[in-house]
Amino acid sequence: MELLGKRVLRRIPWGCLALAAVFGAWLARPGLVAEAAREGLGRCGAVVVPTLFPFFVLSNLFVRRGYHRYVAALVRPLMGPLFGLSPAAAGPLVLGAVGGYPVGAATVFQLYDRGQLDAREASRALAFCNNAGPGFILGVAGLGLLGSVRLGVVLYAVHLLTAAAVGLLLRRPAAAGRPALPPAGEAEPFPASLVGAVRDAAAAIVQVCAFLVFFSVVLAWLQLLPLWARLPDAVGPLAAGAVELSTGVARLAGLPAGTAMTACAFLLGWGGLCVHCQVLSLRGSRAIGLRPYFCGKLLQGLLSAAAVQLLAGRWLLPLLALAAAGLAGMAARKLPSGNRAVGDV
Repeated sequence: MELLGKRVLRRIPWGCLALAAVFGAWLARPGLVAEAAREGLGRCGAVVVPTLFPFFVLSNLFVRRGYHRYVAALVRPLMGPLFGLSPAAAGPLVLGAVGGYPVGAATVFQLYDRGQLDAREASRALAFCNNAGPGFILGVAGLGLLGSVRLGVVLYAVHLLTAAAVGLLLRRPAAAGRPALPPAGEAEPFPASLVGAVRDAAAAIVQVCAFLVFFSVVLAWLQLLPLWARLPDAVGPLAAGAVELSTGVARLAGLPAGTAMTACAFLLGWGGLCVHCQVLSLRGSRAIGLRPYFCGKLLQGLLSAAAVQLLAGRWLLPLLALAAAGLAGMAARKLPSGNRAVGDV
């Protein structure tokens, strides 16, 4: 009888039942779903499209025209010795630092498609080349949350330095005999490059906004759970930011300045589930493993929070964060970084 019960439990489509329950709950509260989706769309129109779409176009154009080679020439002495990557990875490193999530990831995938990065290099580059942009950090986090552009500059500096630290921690020896840069092919006409760049950027921004709207609805429903109401004051915004970055940063406003800055640094480094789904969507069916990426973003979040606490003269939390970051770094170094198998993230 017990064996029969176990067989029945194994055959129950739990995923289907859970999805049906969510579907029914959303049908029961269509007003809540519509309002959350409307807020997400408003955030897309006010923040996401104006700050990301121009950078998407420029990053696509940058790669299509082969201009990443000039950036690679400037930082070529650093990419191999510091990060164990081809000089071509300098393109997403720079564009990811100035373009914001997920411009760096989009550039990595473009270089992979063009044979500038192999699967292992692309996987490790994603871990530290996909970052929040200066517009979001200075405007939303610095001025909007902390009321100071100067503190926004500090956050941005911490964000970039910890990204570089993740690249160092995840470094592996560069492939032997790999050419510094593949020979340049014949450039397509500039009008064709521009049209293709705008078209690809439009497709990418639609995906970004679609995930933001969906996760805005998910977050609105999570906040209805009784457990959410019992979360401590600092944990609620962190939980929200772990799902959707801009929402979590906005909700840190009610916390003390030091706590808000530390939590904001962690969220900027982590990126949020919405950003990670955008990266998954942009990857498509490419054979690039993302496990090092997830470990790298967690590592960057912990290092960022520790750095802000150290700047404030506190030591206990940074020691705990650095210990956790060390464990995450060691785990990430052991993970396969490319040529994912079927079902691999």
